[in-house]
Amino acid sequence: MVLFINASKDKQLDVFLIRQSKITDKIIRKGDFKVSENLLKAIDKLLRKSKLNIKQLNGIIAVTGPGPFTSIRIGVAVANTLAYALKIPVAGLTNKQGLTNNEKLVKLGLSKLKQAKANKYLLPFYNQEPNTT
Repeated sequence: MVLFINASKDKQLDVFLIRQSKITDKIIRKGDFKVSENLLKAIDKLLRKSKLNIKQLNGIIAVTGPGPFTSIRIGVAVANTLAYALKIPVAGLTNKQGLTNNEKLVKLGLSKLKQAKANKYLLPFYNQEPNTT
């Protein structure tokens, strides 16, 4: 079972479970909310809904950017933390083309995950310097 996290869209969070290269379950949250408050809740809800234990995950795919600065940072940090704690590989996907088709993103992510190794972690991709004012 693979977890897919996409926090790169403006005002949208996508969290999927993938089994045998197919999206088996998903949560898509739209609206003005904080990814930091909703990502872990969405992952927990998705696992419970699918009657899975987090230890059944064998890989994580996360979109590393571009997108909203804080959302990308939170999505990548959660993916890296889960991969570290579970000792599973994590693969990053940069969506520079702005793909909106989730199946295409999943397919690209799965091909990267096949090459990923445990203890290798993701870096976020920001398309501009952060505005900290």
